[in-house]
Amino acid sequence: MDRALVRHEITSDGSSTLFSETFGVSYHSVHGAVQESEHVFIDAGLKEAIKNKSSLRILEVGLGTGLNALLTWKYTTHNEFKVDYTALEAFPISLEDAMHLDYNAFSLPAKPDDLIRLSWEQPIALSERFTFTKVSAKWPDYDSLQGYDLIYYDAFAPNAQPEMWQTDALSRSVELLNTGGIWVSYCAKGDVRRTLEALGLLVERLPGPPFKRHMLRARKA
Repeated sequence: MDRALVRHEITSDGSSTLFSETFGVSYHSVHGAVQESEHVFIDAGLKEAIKNKSSLRILEVGLGTGLNALLTWKYTTHNEFKVDYTALEAFPISLEDAMHLDYNAFSLPAKPDDLIRLSWEQPIALSERFTFTKVSAKWPDYDSLQGYDLIYYDAFAPNAQPEMWQTDALSRSVELLNTGGIWVSYCAKGDVRRTLEALGLLVERLPGPPFKRHMLRARKA
């Protein structure tokens, strides 16, 4: 299993992120890692997908620092629904790098290194409402016998990982989405939006997090 080569950064909201030396980009916005993840994946994704449901199956493409998983877990502690969360990662960060990530001011239910220490490929009930599975897999090779209600598409940006934003990679998202399921990403690039539309998704361009004009949310009709 390849390890990510990274350096540490502090973002504008005081939360940590990592800079990928391999791909030449940050894992989160330097204008605020936590506020970006909350805006894109929790507010625009999770809160929309859970409407009129008591449970969700979530797939995250790109576990990274574990921030999206921790914020999702935090949200379940204050709301009456259950989440079965699967996170894919082909280039995991090291335990040492995870231990240096600082989200102490944000009342998360655990630390990033707690997720990094967990066994791979095993569903683990981290609470009564949040089950977490960490999978070592490259996208779009990942296969699942069950569909997902929500996909957090958190790959590196198209200029850093162009293969993650091409038709075959995006079409795998469509295949794994349940009917009515939601795909959400910080990316708002025009050709990504058009590809999702060509694949049959209903696509919205929403206001982005601070210092980013737009983001994308798509639904499988």
